[in-house]
Amino acid sequence: MFKKILSKFVVSSTVQSPNKSVKKIDTDKIFLFEPNQRELDYIIQLPTLTGKAPGYVYFVQEYMTGSFKIGKTKHIDRRMNVFNVKLPFENKLIFLIKSADHHQTELAFHEYYSTKRLEGEWFNLTREDLAWIKNGHYTDKIHKTINSPLEVTKQLTANKAKTEEKPLTLKQIEFAKTLIVKLEQEYELNASYSKWTQKDLNRLSGYFRFKNYSALKNLVESGHLIKK
Repeated sequence: MFKKILSKFVVSSTVQSPNKSVKKIDTDKIFLFEPNQRELDYIIQLPTLTGKAPGYVYFVQEYMTGSFKIGKTKHIDRRMNVFNVKLPFENKLIFLIKSADHHQTELAFHEYYSTKRLEGEWFNLTREDLAWIKNGHYTDKIHKTINSPLEVTKQLTANKAKTEEKPLTLKQIEFAKTLIVKLEQEYELNASYSKWTQKDLNRLSGYFRFKNYSALKNLVESGHLIKK
């Protein structure tokens, strides 16, 4: 849903950025968009893409002028908290794109909309622009930043697998012990910590961070934990 801003409520024909006035905006074409929370939640829950710099490119609309910030972040919740504190006017997250290299994806969108740049990361986007962004049919240049080439993906996956199979350091063993203590009413250790790997520790910590019960199930099936 969106609402057209009545021109009588627009004080100036220029956009007031957080610092100074910049390019003119056509006030007859300004629309305020309402976020589709279900759509945003779906994107956030999508699997993380394998790449050099996994993260998000976000499109946030500032509700005083209708301008958009095209930015990047690894953690969208943390970014929005900072964003809301820094800006003295209402702004809403309208859309997200999950990317394998969010640095390059942001740059690609900035370049694509360079003629609509107001200042820095702020752009004058229309309804048609937002429809194009949401349908996902981007240019080849943008697509290549969102999805890593197969060769890069294979190499990164192989590197990750090697890292996950490394044994725990002494510091990590101490950390694992503190987590196991929290499970002692239902589970007990079934394999010495010398046999635990980085992957096993990630599963254990993943249970506490996200209540991922399948992580515990995997640790039981692999023989690292046993149910009492």
